[in-house]
Amino acid sequence: MPKNPRSPHTLRLASLAAVSALLLSGCADPSGGADSSDDGAAAESSAEPMTATSVPNDALPGDAEDYTQYYEQELDWTSCEDTMMCAEVTVPLDYEDPGSGDDLEISIISSETGGDEEYLLTNPGGPGSSGYDTVAETLTSAFSEDLIEAYNIVGFDPRGVHRSSPVTCLDDAEMDAYRQEVSDEQLETEAAYTEARESAAELAAQCEAESGELLGHVDTLSAARDMDVIRAALGQEELDYLGFSYGTKLGLTYAEQYGQRVGRFVLDGMFDVSISAHELNKQQALGFEDALENYAQWCTEQENCAAGATPEEVVQSTQDLFAEVDETPVQGADGRTINVSTLVSGFITPMYNRQSWPVLSEALTLALEQNDFSAFQYFADLQAGREADGSYDWINTFAFTAVMCLDYPMPGDSEQIEAEFEEVSDEAPTFGPYLGHRGVVCQEWPAENVAEPWEPTLSDTEEILFIGTTGDPATPVEWAENMHDMVPQSSLIVREGEGHLGYRAGNTCVDEAVDGYLLDGELQEGRSDC
Repeated sequence: MPKNPRSPHTLRLASLAAVSALLLSGCADPSGGADSSDDGAAAESSAEPMTATSVPNDALPGDAEDYTQYYEQELDWTSCEDTMMCAEVTVPLDYEDPGSGDDLEISIISSETGGDEEYLLTNPGGPGSSGYDTVAETLTSAFSEDLIEAYNIVGFDPRGVHRSSPVTCLDDAEMDAYRQEVSDEQLETEAAYTEARESAAELAAQCEAESGELLGHVDTLSAARDMDVIRAALGQEELDYLGFSYGTKLGLTYAEQYGQRVGRFVLDGMFDVSISAHELNKQQALGFEDALENYAQWCTEQENCAAGATPEEVVQSTQDLFAEVDETPVQGADGRTINVSTLVSGFITPMYNRQSWPVLSEALTLALEQNDFSAFQYFADLQAGREADGSYDWINTFAFTAVMCLDYPMPGDSEQIEAEFEEVSDEAPTFGPYLGHRGVVCQEWPAENVAEPWEPTLSDTEEILFIGTTGDPATPVEWAENMHDMVPQSSLIVREGEGHLGYRAGNTCVDEAVDGYLLDGELQEGRSDC
């Protein structure tokens, strides 16, 4: 298998699509992905992709004999992370072929075990983010003292993620090279697209060689099925769950399939599961355009704003900076190339939280006045999981790609890809040109698309709490409002403010409502604004 097979054409789509992945993540992590093709075989294979509602409940694991070994397993808890407990939950690789011997081990971590406390399962987003790390590293900041006292809070790495049979494509050195590649050419001709597809096929072959059959079984529906096995292994009749960002899609999928097993569900930073990958990409790009304008207004109100004296100047300075680095990448202090993908990734990261805007201003000042992009490189490394020594704690880029390619059908023809790319670039001129397009990568991905967007009904779920934030750039508040309209038994809390997610974001109204529901079952019907 040839190493580092990616051409600049592929990287123009794939590495910039990594920025698009960053927009999706609850914890802000990079990647790409989604698919379809012009040829007859591909059309036939994806003619009837499944959705969370297309698989009948009686076809899902439950009490069926084939799943007994999974649903009746006993967990072997061991001490971990100094004060916590960890275990492995066995699930089938393929739910259509349980008991075949091809099983996966899902890593879970609990803040505590035993006692009278119920379990609260949580997922931070992604796809590709680690729920294990959320509990192990951010327990006291991500959850209130009352929740920590009342629940055993359980994080898990979904299938294909980090400790749970991770999707693997590149080693650390190859990942560094992947992130530094630069393309001087736009994919403006059919020949360029053909070359990009050939290179994408080489990358896909490397992923298949490293990850094998796993690539076809990391879709969201399979991960939601795993959640029900986790519920059973924890001895819970119903599942209580707190999901963030992409974790809300996991929660909606679970509730659609296992509505009678839904306990208290809180979904924060709502995914709109009814829209296409293209609409998702475009609306997130527009969300970050709005966030940039809000940041620009704030910046000009400070004592010093190196990017400009007016909000319009700040936005223009940002666009010019991106264009300059796109044209002429810079070299970091450690010798690595800082291309526009790295710059945009590093720029987006502090935009997730208004409290990080002063840090963004410092990074902009260094770049504009001293041509020093080290801060943006640092933020991009942070999101990519790169340590100072060049090692990667966890490369989630390709887990993201694998999930998205399975979950979302996308065009494979160059004309539609170009049209969608141009639409995003025109409507979101700052970020749109640098988000890439997942179609080329997913067209060559080893596993075929198996799912599509759907309109949730949650017919067996009695109540559920959705949360959106008016200034959320990654999961726009309109997504929460749309899901609330589709699910009449849902309650909606809208936080007025900037930043991604509403819970534990400094808004007492939101925090008290979430804790009140999870702890006491208190839930106000309809919409509430905080």
